[in-house]
Amino acid sequence: MQLSVPAVAEPTAQWKDLPFTGDPYANVDEVELTELSAVVQDAYVNELGHTVKRPGLTDFVDFGTSQGVYGLYWWDAKKVVMAVSAGRTWKITDSTGTKTELTGATLATATPVTFATDGTTLVMANGGQMVTTPLAGPLAVMADAQAPTDVTHVAWLDQYLLANDGSSGKFQFSKTGDITDWAALDFATAEGSPDDVTGLFVSYREIALVGRDSVEIWVNDGVTPFSRLPGAFIERGCAAPYTFKKISDPQLGDTWMWLDSQRRFVKLSNRTPLYISNPFDKLIQSLLFVGDAVAEVMEIAGIPLYVITFPIAATTLVYNYQKQSWSKCGYWDSAIADYRRYRGVSYCFARDWNLHLVGDWTNGKIYTSDRSMFSDSGNVIRTLRRTGFITHGSLQRKRSKAVRIRCKRGVATATVTDPQIMLRWRDRNGSWSGEHWKSLGQVGQYEFEVVYHQLGEYRARQYEIIHSDATEFILVSAQELVEIGPR
Repeated sequence: MQLSVPAVAEPTAQWKDLPFTGDPYANVDEVELTELSAVVQDAYVNELGHTVKRPGLTDFVDFGTSQGVYGLYWWDAKKVVMAVSAGRTWKITDSTGTKTELTGATLATATPVTFATDGTTLVMANGGQMVTTPLAGPLAVMADAQAPTDVTHVAWLDQYLLANDGSSGKFQFSKTGDITDWAALDFATAEGSPDDVTGLFVSYREIALVGRDSVEIWVNDGVTPFSRLPGAFIERGCAAPYTFKKISDPQLGDTWMWLDSQRRFVKLSNRTPLYISNPFDKLIQSLLFVGDAVAEVMEIAGIPLYVITFPIAATTLVYNYQKQSWSKCGYWDSAIADYRRYRGVSYCFARDWNLHLVGDWTNGKIYTSDRSMFSDSGNVIRTLRRTGFITHGSLQRKRSKAVRIRCKRGVATATVTDPQIMLRWRDRNGSWSGEHWKSLGQVGQYEFEVVYHQLGEYRARQYEIIHSDATEFILVSAQELVEIGPR
């Protein structure tokens, strides 16, 4: 009697999604990360969930200081942009970048500048004495001997100029309606904790007093005139005072965000700090120093972005407030074949000119930024998306029949006539494959898919997509045609 051997069904190829459109998660060793996105670099996620190359930077003004532009401010009452570089101050009076340096007092160098105004006079501070200007005259140090002299943060509220007083644990306020008139006894002290007031911020007529160990919310009570709001004591201080920022969105509302004393990013919700930085906790905890971190809130296509840079680590992270997702942002240095920190260290929106302005951290330049720019002052923007290790839910061997990438095609320009996309991969415990480049379509070519065929066998595999041409790039989705098992 002859026994029959049951036939083994041949595997059927199926299209499986590749996680090129999800949020990145970089908090575990890369080899542990499966079925998730590992890296989003120099891109943001739009309202459709597509990955879009971030805006580039175009030269607007060069102050010739060879130092960073650490202060940018749109002075709406005067319709000018105020800029600080190398401790010197300029006014920019039109959308073509006409600039004039102001004479007189100087500020500290390489330190972020805070601004406040009563509409007539502008006050600036970044450590030391406050500096004022009516714009028509020179810069002057705050003349009143009773004014604080160790000021990093200033704000305007209810006809009062508010200023923190360095390491004294207090903030001072001017006389009503006169930013130049101060009294030694016109001050308030943080009450909930014996904490230095390292930052001071105003939003919706509330004052945030920021310390290393706590944050307190104060209001104008009309009598004192300032008092702490009952119950508004937050036991999550700020590890880097220049990371404390207000961020707004018409749908999500306004909130404050900061790097807390435990090296976690939080946002405030009904006086409660919510922890949001889980994808990058491992990175942040590994840094030797975070106290010099600086953040700016920038806007791209109506999307508010919280952009945080760690200078010593040369690393910039971006939080998309609408999508509540993270990415990385940088400057591709071809000399070392690696990313450096993002060029921007300061930002303002020149409302009447409809210009988003970004100050460089090292070279004395201001750039304009918008979605039609696809390089950083001529330097490549290298957009990268990388998956974790893909298993498609199975430890069996897989055969990759094809990978198709859906992205916007026909993005060629007169300068870049044949833009390219690159795909590479590596299997677990293996090295990266060679670079496989495909055309994104010349002018007039609008096919929606880029397809790679016969990518071999694997059990767990990581994929990476790179676009580095000075053109638009929008990644919609990616799928793999794969046979799973039974071998």
